[in-house]
Amino acid sequence: MANKSNQLAQNPPKYLKATGRSMWTRLMPLIGDQLEESDRALVESYCFNYQLLREAYEDIKENGIQYALFKVIMTPTGEVIDEHHFEGYKSNPATKTLSDATAKLNMLGQQLGLSPQSRAELAKLPKASDKEQSMDDLLNGGDSIDF
Repeated sequence: MANKSNQLAQNPPKYLKATGRSMWTRLMPLIGDQLEESDRALVESYCFNYQLLREAYEDIKENGIQYALFKVIMTPTGEVIDEHHFEGYKSNPATKTLSDATAKLNMLGQQLGLSPQSRAELAKLPKASDKEQSMDDLLNGGDSIDF
């Protein structure tokens, strides 16, 4: 467990937009006491990718998952033959952003202990017994060490 001076700050970074800041505010009560300042980049990345996911989803809601492509067909002399020739469909780039952000959220969530599987793995870790000292105690010069 981290000591108070090394715990991750509860306030979200200012560069996150409202969606990312909201995620930070929801995450910290769940995992904040387990994290240290050195974990900040993981939490920031999780919140930023959540922000990207939501922005991509809003774009898809507004513009669809694909859009029609049209081309102007002209003769070599510049005369327009077909002003609105249908060429097919193109995928909305926001679909890739959504997919990438989802994959990153899954990976980061596992690292932060946010999935059922990762919580189960963390629960399997051995806990310090009364006679064992935690690594934090050893590094901070604990008074009594049983040999």
